[in-house]
This record gives sequence, C-alpha cells and structure tokens, in this order.
Amino acid sequence: MRADGDDDGKTSAFRCLDAARYTVAAVVTVLIIAVVVTSLKVVLRPESLRLSVVDGMVYSNPLPASEAVTLQLNLRAENPSGRARMYFLNVTAYLFDGATPTPDEDCIIFFNPTDGAVRQEMAVDLMTSVEATNDPGVMNQTYFERLYADGRVIGDMTLRVDGSLVTEVSSGFNMTRLQVTYYCRPLLVGGSKGGKVSMGRKDVLCTDNLGSQ
Repeated sequence: MRADGDDDGKTSAFRCLDAARYTVAAVVTVLIIAVVVTSLKVVLRPESLRLSVVDGMVYSNPLPASEAVTLQLNLRAENPSGRARMYFLNVTAYLFDGATPTPDEDCIIFFNPTDGAVRQEMAVDLMTSVEATNDPGVMNQTYFERLYADGRVIGDMTLRVDGSLVTEVSSGFNMTRLQVTYYCRPLLVGGSKGGKVSMGRKDVLCTDNLGSQ
C-alpha cells in the first residue's frame, strides 16, 4: 500500500520541474529578444560618414585680370559601412579664422559643394571653388588682400561643414534625414596645388566636435 505522502511528494517534484522549465524558457526568450534588438540597432545605425579636407588646404589662385582670387576646396566623403549607402546633401562649408566657427556672418567666405552619393565602403571627392573679389559681401577684405595682393598662406583656419546626411540600407529603406555638422582644423589657406607649401601635406580629418583634432 502506498502512503498518501508519496503521491504528494511526486506531485511537488513535478511542479518544481515545471517551474524550472518555465524559468529557463523565460530566460531564453529574454536572451533572444535582447539579441534581436541588438541586431536591429546594428542594422539601423550604421557607421557615420567620414569627412576630410584633402591635403588639409584650401588652395588659392589670384586672377589679376579680374582682380579676383579663386579658392579651391576638396572635401573627401568616405562611407565606412558595408551595408548602407549614404547621401550628403545641401552642403555648405564656412571658412573661419582660428576656432571661431559661429555665427555664419563672421565667416571669411563660404562654399556650396555639390551633393554626394557615397556607396558602401567607397569614397567620393566633393570638389568646389568660389571666385572672390574685394567686396565685403563676398569675402572678408582683410583676407582678400592677404591672398590676392600679398600672396600669403594663412594658417590655423577652421572649416565648418553643415549638411543633411541620409542613410539608405540595401533594401532601399531611407533612414530619417539627419542634420550634421563637421569641424575641420587646422587648415592652411593659400598657395597652389603642387606648390612648395603643399608638399608632404596630409589630409585633415573632420570631426563633430570643435575641440577634437
């Protein structure tokens, strides 16, 4: 004859086993959800666009016939992501003396590079130029004289680059457009490409923090 206590003990054991199974299943479910969420974050938040100023210089070319000077800027946009295509749109680059990138009205001159589409793990050059005259509405007159009349090279300059960054994953899904700002410093302004001052110059990487170099 079996005692009633034996059945109660077996029932309790089965209940404990079921509880343990439910606990393990719950833990596994939580881990799966955590992995899925992390994967989504990786897919939906690819690396950001890398921007640099080629040679770390803005080249100048005096034009005596028209009493003007042409400034040439080459921004290199690099997409480090292997999953997403990036678009850098509505770009404006403001040139400032030293580390004083605001307000816009204080800039020496500004550039409007063309929009750029950068494929995965590729880079494109956004080349632009502007012809400046001795007109305060176009360029700061002090710097115009230094570049046009004196032919000087000016150091410790800062370029602030504003634009819209759109990220497109391979499925064609467009991410929300982000307004971004990059700071590129220190730069040299003046001289011609291939000239003595440009020899051995390295690209200057732009950052999203004015204090970083």
